[in-house]
Amino acid sequence: MPEPSDLEHKLILTVNCGSSSIKFKLYTAESLRVIFSGSASNVEQKGLKPVIKYVVHHNEHGHEEEEKHQEEEDETMPYEDVFERIIALLEEKQLQHFASQEHERPRDLIKLVTHRVVHGGRQKEPMVLWPGHEEGMDLLDRLAQFAPLHNHRSIVVVKVCLEHLPASHQVLCYDTLFHQTLAPKIYTYPIAPPEHDTGVPLRRYGMHGLSYSAILRLVSSYLGKKPEDTNLIVAHLGSGASMCLIRSGKSEDTTMGLSPLEGLPGGTRTGSVDPVLIYHHTPSSVEIINYKGTDITKAELVLNTQGGFQALTGTSDFGKIISNLPKDFDPFGSEISADSKYELTYALFLDRLLNFLGAYMNKLLGHPTLPSHLDALVFSGGIGEHAVRLRADVARYLGWLGCELDVQANESDSDDVVIKISTSASKIPLVVCKTDEEQQCALMSKPFLF
Repeated sequence: MPEPSDLEHKLILTVNCGSSSIKFKLYTAESLRVIFSGSASNVEQKGLKPVIKYVVHHNEHGHEEEEKHQEEEDETMPYEDVFERIIALLEEKQLQHFASQEHERPRDLIKLVTHRVVHGGRQKEPMVLWPGHEEGMDLLDRLAQFAPLHNHRSIVVVKVCLEHLPASHQVLCYDTLFHQTLAPKIYTYPIAPPEHDTGVPLRRYGMHGLSYSAILRLVSSYLGKKPEDTNLIVAHLGSGASMCLIRSGKSEDTTMGLSPLEGLPGGTRTGSVDPVLIYHHTPSSVEIINYKGTDITKAELVLNTQGGFQALTGTSDFGKIISNLPKDFDPFGSEISADSKYELTYALFLDRLLNFLGAYMNKLLGHPTLPSHLDALVFSGGIGEHAVRLRADVARYLGWLGCELDVQANESDSDDVVIKISTSASKIPLVVCKTDEEQQCALMSKPFLF
């Protein structure tokens, strides 16, 4: 790794691509201080114009100031053009302040672009690409079929970076890396080997690994423990939702599988369903269609984009679902009507969450030989961080195990990264952690600075 003095004018850009969004942060390589950040939304969404929101972060004499901007783009602007516009804004608004030589292009100061990539197959470490050394692109192409909402978007942005940021190396940080510690009994599917080449073995890989890595680092530090001595059950709950059992700092089990579809339902994903369901729901499910540049089956499109909260309520916004619950609603009651869409969806999501939570607690606390204490049950992600009601209901359900919620802490709007929401007497520690996938990517990529 370069000496600190060599890092003074070097920058790291992190990119997190969604199906219709792009999140980004620009860091100084030396201290990982954020100097530019933001997101693009509504990208290639029919009837909507892409919106780029960004913040220029100034640090004058130790005082942080934020300069906020927003602009709307043309509805027809392709995904790659939106990202190119982000690069132009970044260069226009911020990078000129870091040019060390007049003849040096500001964008040449970006030495690493680190990408959050959902699926990495059996990769055990980040992959590094640069112009002329792009051998890993074929792996991304093969894996796009297993994460159709995300991997193809990463391919598009990596190609843009190789063309427009040639002075940088592209570091691909895979969500699947954290789950390489899963045992064969966890990752194996009980099915005969396929007769054709599937690109990668058909097994469980797990997702959200960058978030789980960040949460482990942040929560273990909060607890004053080494990551390798920390046992957590983490609920990463958002429009994409999953859970993970972490024992001794390693992933032991997780809810997502070959693709992000398995496990908990989400904003538009069904989560685990009977595999036969799709053939009855969509008779043409084996038909191959092109979805935003990737060839997938109609079954994958339906299960990934026409399920979850959206299918049950007409909205993928879990906050809206909670706001429509009656004040006296009891999700553990038996009188929830199938016609009460908000109550049903909330109770369904809570039920699925508790199913996995119970299994993971049993695995962790009941193991006869391995470390069997629980350091914390962690809530994270957009829903986990903001759904006060959901956290309270989980704590209530665990009351028989001695779980006690600190109501005031649970309802507070603290800026702390890790917040304890259980009482000191609680037998089950509860915390909320504001995960940071972009920072985790920057930390993982730093050893590749040149």
